Amino acid sequence: MEKKLSLLLVLFLVLFAVLPFSAGAADEENYLKYTSSGNAFGGGNDIQIDQDIQGDLVLGGSVLEINGNVMDDFTGAGGELVVNGDVSGNIMAFGGTIRINGNVGGDLVAAGGQIILSKDSTVKGDILLAGGEVTLNGIVNGDGSVSAGTLQTGKDFKLKGDLELEAENYPADLKEDVVGNLNIMPVTREQNQYAGEFEGFSIFFFIIKLLASLALGFILIYIFPGFITGLAEIVRGSALKAGLVGFLLLIFVPVLSIILLITFFGWSLSILLILLFALVALIATVPVKLLAGKMIYFTVFKKEAGDMIYYLTGAVIFAIVYEIPFLGGLIQFIALLLGLGAVGIWLANNAKP
Repeated sequence: MEKKLSLLLVLFLVLFAVLPFSAGAADEENYLKYTSSGNAFGGGNDIQIDQDIQGDLVLGGSVLEINGNVMDDFTGAGGELVVNGDVSGNIMAFGGTIRINGNVGGDLVAAGGQIILSKDSTVKGDILLAGGEVTLNGIVNGDGSVSAGTLQTGKDFKLKGDLELEAENYPADLKEDVVGNLNIMPVTREQNQYAGEFEGFSIFFFIIKLLASLALGFILIYIFPGFITGLAEIVRGSALKAGLVGFLLLIFVPVLSIILLITFFGWSLSILLILLFALVALIATVPVKLLAGKMIYFTVFKKEAGDMIYYLTGAVIFAIVYEIPFLGGLIQFIALLLGLGAVGIWLANNAKP
């Protein structure tokens, strides 16, 4: 449960950081962009949504207040999130303070310092919560999984499914509010301290690597959209060829650089070649992640989005897969070969004219 919540936390942090690029309005203090399918994307300092949203709602900002109803899913990241309207789909939220005052037609997934489910709220699905202080005073029709330093419940709280709780402090009469099975894993202050330090250390480097990958990808897609999408199309249309070309380049270029390095007149060219190859290797996985994100996004959501959203999806998924022992290294190597090969094929095609 903690790993799932950690990954969700990373995703929300990244989403909050890159929303200005995906909406194309980084110079505006607040913005809200609608798509033709009824979805809305926004970001800024203080955002208040009073109208109904016919599709998905994705927001990032300091203070987010949702007063209208959302007909599909809501995803938000910020300092303070307040959802007063009803959300027909799922809610995924990360922030300092998260308060749910409306009804949730799907699942509620949240990670933050303080999470509050008000007494007038009903969650039809499951809840997956991680926070320093979690307050539950509404009705949950599904199962619950809660990780918190302190869990508080109100008189109107009722959970009709099973509840898995990992907390240092929780109500003594919690069993009376849970219809299904109650599984409590008490956590002492010492366990919280050492586990938090170790996990926080690994999550920190995971976030740093992911943010670096995202920053590189977003800059390249923003400045050179045709180049990056062209490379992605090469990988899509000729994956085997790109992989073979990438493998040959991975062997040929370093060997050529070493040969040039030991010659009297070729050392400067060797250094230039090494630097260029390092630059190509750095950007090689960007089109692969863009293509993979686009395919996954279409498969899951059955609708179109922008290249920034596609790359965000692919980069996050690749970052998670990279953490898998052995398999992660293999996937990273294959992505590198595909990207190198795509760059080589692109250069060859554009050198012909």
